[in-house]
Amino acid sequence: MLRYSPPPFRVGPALGALALALAGLFSLWIQARLQSVPALSLADLSGGAFAGYVRVHGVLPEPPRWEPEGPRLRFHLSDGTGELWVLADGSVAATLARANRIPRAGDGVTVEGRLREDRDPPALEIVHAEALRIERPEPLPLSIGDLPSAPVGARVQITGQIRSVRRPYEGLTLIRLQDETGSIDVAWYEALVGTRAELPLGAGLRITGALTLYREVPQVALDDPEGWARIPWTPTPQPISRAQERPDGAWVGVEGILEERSDTRWTLADETGSLEVRLSRELRAALPATPPLGARVQVWGRVRWRTGTPALYPELSIDIRWEPPVATPTPVPRPTASPTPTRSPTPTPRPRPSATATPFPLSALATLAPGASVTVAGTVAELQGFSAGWALILEQEGHRLRVFIPSEQMAGVPGREGIYPGARIRATGVLTLYRGELELLPRSGRAILVEKGVRPDAPPRAIGSLGPADQNATVRIAGQVVERTRFSAGIRLVVRDESGALPVILWENVAALIPEPLQEPGANVEIIGRVRLYRGELQVIPTVPWEVRSR
Repeated sequence: MLRYSPPPFRVGPALGALALALAGLFSLWIQARLQSVPALSLADLSGGAFAGYVRVHGVLPEPPRWEPEGPRLRFHLSDGTGELWVLADGSVAATLARANRIPRAGDGVTVEGRLREDRDPPALEIVHAEALRIERPEPLPLSIGDLPSAPVGARVQITGQIRSVRRPYEGLTLIRLQDETGSIDVAWYEALVGTRAELPLGAGLRITGALTLYREVPQVALDDPEGWARIPWTPTPQPISRAQERPDGAWVGVEGILEERSDTRWTLADETGSLEVRLSRELRAALPATPPLGARVQVWGRVRWRTGTPALYPELSIDIRWEPPVATPTPVPRPTASPTPTRSPTPTPRPRPSATATPFPLSALATLAPGASVTVAGTVAELQGFSAGWALILEQEGHRLRVFIPSEQMAGVPGREGIYPGARIRATGVLTLYRGELELLPRSGRAILVEKGVRPDAPPRAIGSLGPADQNATVRIAGQVVERTRFSAGIRLVVRDESGALPVILWENVAALIPEPLQEPGANVEIIGRVRLYRGELQVIPTVPWEVRSR
């Protein structure tokens, strides 16, 4: 009986065949890598003729949509020939967020990805973060009245006064900004910018965002956490004669002496003429106090022509500011033949809030309304840092007042290195409301005088001795900068001493006022800051730039 015997297995030819197959696959992979990704217009994708991995270019006509729970990023892309949704999920979206590479409205974007025809409508999925490139144009500085002439989607920069703040639904805040040329809504997207900061009525705001349309009405979309800043808002009033020449509906401010006053009608006069100011009953009821006759009053409002005569109509209590009249002694009569000449009593002058007057007592601030100009003085009880500037809590005989100094103003404060808890400060500015309490906004950096400065200090600590139990403590460390990297909100330094190394976070407004040599690797520095535990990492964060110094 014959048995079948299989032929012997030859290892050499088998390995050769496997090597040949692998070489073929490698060749195909090289060819695929060398083959350029097709760059298509969005119109090319609409017919379904293309599939697979493609590259497109366009502009974001509206803010992106960010879902941190996923995380998930979605944005709309337009190139004039068509529109397309672009998606990024999971680790890709997280990488883009960490690198601050989320595109904003008005940005030009070039992106590669995989076409997802299983979605309705079809979308492009980003499969790796390096496939997204962003071109951010410089914003156009415009007055609000010029915005209708700008193209929809353009990045613009505007400044104005906050007139109203409302939240139509969770995640969106609408801020009404107004300047002398007009008003517009700013849409604050909380998922992209962060929770809305305290924005008191009457404060100034600078916004950088994209001009968009909502139901055919222009608005500015704020979708960048670095696209806003609080600024002083101190417009200059016009002579009354010039205000009388403005057309119906124009927004204008005037300044004059209050000569007549009834419940809802006032008369202001300056050297050029007089003007009637009309107050609604709602506005009259909202005023915390009424200026006395003879007071110097500033009023902003809309000019309305009725029966050929202009009148000024303010809208909010912040549109009316005044200074009490200066009390003057009653003239002394000449002596007469009577044996006992008499003198009229001299009244006690009242404090007058002005830059040259004695500082107005903090205990009497309740007698002033928002919008009043005032000079105050006190001791710095607290110093707080924000992305838009710094807040000082001034204290005087148990009474307190918050003074907000925007970042751009701090650079102009003489002797700013002495601003620290315990320092004595004098400041001149305009009163506004912050969380229902009075706050002072200085007119400029030079309106702040450091009468007695304090050098920052804190207990010295070795870097290696710091631990989670030190969170929120203020410490002083010394060492050498060994690493410097920039991130979306500022600078990250790594400082090392003999006991260890630690990150130091310099927010953007703090880093801007620190000399560059102190931020470079190799610099020997002494740093005071608050200890923070962030995602398991200990950090030291200075509040003011002068907490970083050479050693």
